[in-house]
Amino acid sequence: MAFQKKKSVQFVIKSSKFCNLRCRYCYEYAELGNRDAIPLEQLDQMYKNIASYYSKLEQPIDIQFIWHGGEPLLHQPSYYWQTFDRQQQIFEPLVGSVTNTAQTNLTVLNEERLRLLKEGFDAIGVSVDLFGGLRTNRSGVDSQPTVLANIERLLAEKISFGCITVLTKLNLPYIKDIYNFYDTRRISFRILPLFSGAFEEQHQGYKINADEVVSALCTLFDLWLSSKNPVKIEPIIGYIQQIIHYYTPKVKPNYYNKREWESIYMVNVNGDVYSYADAYNVDFCHGNLFTTPLEQLVSGDGHQKAIAAAERRMASACHSCSYFGSCSGYPVAEESVGYNHTDEKGNAYCLVEKGILQYIERRFKQVGIINPITNRFNIKPKDSLESIPSLSSIA
Repeated sequence: MAFQKKKSVQFVIKSSKFCNLRCRYCYEYAELGNRDAIPLEQLDQMYKNIASYYSKLEQPIDIQFIWHGGEPLLHQPSYYWQTFDRQQQIFEPLVGSVTNTAQTNLTVLNEERLRLLKEGFDAIGVSVDLFGGLRTNRSGVDSQPTVLANIERLLAEKISFGCITVLTKLNLPYIKDIYNFYDTRRISFRILPLFSGAFEEQHQGYKINADEVVSALCTLFDLWLSSKNPVKIEPIIGYIQQIIHYYTPKVKPNYYNKREWESIYMVNVNGDVYSYADAYNVDFCHGNLFTTPLEQLVSGDGHQKAIAAAERRMASACHSCSYFGSCSGYPVAEESVGYNHTDEKGNAYCLVEKGILQYIERRFKQVGIINPITNRFNIKPKDSLESIPSLSSIA
């Protein structure tokens, strides 16, 4: 049988909206006091509806459950131990392909939860902004001292994790300090530009625009480039890989095809399913994963509407772009965070991705990594680890 590249899919599970923090930009802000949670029995049914779909596919598949909230660690650890056991049983034919990730504010950490993070979850994401003071508790007190102490505890326990920092007007001046924090501790991290809020004017005072996002990402890229042993930064690594692809002769183009494969689904507490770009927009709801097999949701009207909308955005923003095929078009299709502008007719304009790709391309030529005459890389793939450490994925 011919080799088939493994595909991956993520299910972002909103197990509960309940949270002990009141981060001022949170898009779930209105529901953070709601203690409703997904019952274990409904999680079982969700697993069955997912497993029945992917077990029929001939290609290899990675299925990642990302436990989100709210704050997922407010559940008792027994909640996860029980559902992980059931998950193993239900996905038995695919069990080696299933992983679980916790996305946590890391403010609730005792011995039981420490063991859960160490032995139960396969990956951990910690939300911490480092500057700005927007991640407060219900009394308005900054949660960061607690989070930083618990980060040191994870490091001491040798528990692997990464971090997400939301970029806002308040921590924008501290990009270099943010990088240095993670670099000195050897922690991989993701910069996530401020996303759409729960209500109008929620982001007043700390909203940022596309130019500011591009400037911050360019600064991060330069910090990465100047480091002898840089940590992994997303989305910087993804952009670098796209430029490598762009300058690789005769390489197969990479296009995002939502009709062929959906890579991220968001599952609300009530079981309703959405594509990433259309979360909580009832007009684009795919249906309910607690009551309906995934196969029906994928072929249903809600999903088809979401596909058509994503394709329209890509048609207007991507098809005429020289980077299209190296950049798959996924950011315009799915990452609807307000920086890639869409007008009243639905025409999309790529502002962030094109800006940072142009900058990386220009900087690679300036430092001699790309020969501006031959338009070829001046490094060989086998030398990439020494020459540009984070390019080792092409070796």
